[in-house]
Amino acid sequence: MKKNDRGFSLDGFSKYYDLMTPAELSRFRRKQIALSGIRSGERVLDVGCGTGALSILAKIAVGEAGEVAGIDIAANMISRAREKASKAGLDIDFRVASIDYLPYPDGCFDRVTSSMMFHHLPVDIKEKGVREIHRVLKAQGRFFLCDFLTPHPLTAPLMFLLLVWMRSTRYQLFGKLPDLIEECGFSTSELVGHGAFLKYYRYTKG
Repeated sequence: MKKNDRGFSLDGFSKYYDLMTPAELSRFRRKQIALSGIRSGERVLDVGCGTGALSILAKIAVGEAGEVAGIDIAANMISRAREKASKAGLDIDFRVASIDYLPYPDGCFDRVTSSMMFHHLPVDIKEKGVREIHRVLKAQGRFFLCDFLTPHPLTAPLMFLLLVWMRSTRYQLFGKLPDLIEECGFSTSELVGHGAFLKYYRYTKG
């Protein structure tokens, strides 16, 4: 794991990442796609896409009429994602890029997804990233977020013990990220799911 001013890069773990994280057809990934509300024909951007597990399911969901793009700051992750998409026969636009400078024009996506990435980001990059997501979404576009947020009371002691020492995760454990997202221009927030450790939100661009 390598840290830079834009957060943690998992570039060195690209060969092993799929062994440590849920695969495309896992219950966890299928739950994410269902809660994201992605529909056939939509244009979707997956930020912090890693090796492309969620991007691949998003492409299946949007079908031939839709488009999916994925960005990650880790070049090796993007290479692995491209290999997986090619093997699956799926056309996905994977690029090496950072969330605070998304290489897309204004208002070009129906949905943006983020899975387990925001807790890696410094607080200033969180804000810049949310503003970029808002920029590239169409009016009434949706942002789906899955991450560590205010923990369940039963798991709070463990989560604080493991994560509170990092400012980027501490910020989220104290419940500040949803407020930041709304401050950046998202008019509606929906808590669409939660588990012992994670929460799932959908935000709508006003």
